[in-house]
Formats: sequence, structure tokens, C-alpha cells
Amino acid sequence: MADVKIPILIVDDEKELLEMYREFFEMDGFEVTTASSALEGIKVYGNNLNICLIISDSNMGEMSGVEFLKVLKSTYQTIPIFYLSTGELSQSEEYIKSLGGHGLLLKPFDLDEILIKIKKDLKL
Repeated sequence: MADVKIPILIVDDEKELLEMYREFFEMDGFEVTTASSALEGIKVYGNNLNICLIISDSNMGEMSGVEFLKVLKSTYQTIPIFYLSTGELSQSEEYIKSLGGHGLLLKPFDLDEILIKIKKDLKL
């Protein structure tokens, strides 16, 4: 990747996963900001509009990933958001895209697959 680091936000209430995601994406040259709840993610993004992409978990306690997606898209229509799900949920990729999401990533997943989708979306 170029010397310019692409800023992304990752939102997940599992601290271990957040750290794993951070390390993986930073090794590939991204500037990673994390949030451990949907409400924190909304606040972080609102204060950092230079973030180019958001990756959000589907199940985060006080607010679901779908609610998070709806709130963000109601205010910030252009931010690409990828939605992480276990696949046990009824959400389909078509449903996530109908809400303004850029894609559904099913767990367990290969981080390299996510990286390919993100780079394609960001045209890197």
C-alpha cells in the first residue's frame, strides 16, 4: 500500500477481536480506530469524518449492528459500512445493502478475504 494510511473504524464489543483486527489492518497500512460499542462508534465517527470505511459487528449489546447501520446512514449517507455476522441471523447481504451497507461478511471469515473486499470497495 502507499505511504498514505487509509483511516478505517472497526466497531465490535469483543476487545480481543478488536485488537486482532487492529493489528491485521495496521500491518497492511491502514490507520485503525476502534470502538467497543455502537454508541461509541457513532461518536468516534462523528468526531473523525476523515474515516473512509467502517467495519461493524452485528451484535453489540445496547444497539444491534443493523440499528448502528441505520443511525449512521441516516446522517452520513456516503460512508461505506461492512457488516460482520455469524450467519445465524436472518440478515442477508441484500437486506444489509438495502439499508445502505456495502456488504455482509460472515463469521468465521478469513481476514484476507475481508481485506480484498475492502480494497476493492476503496478502489486500492
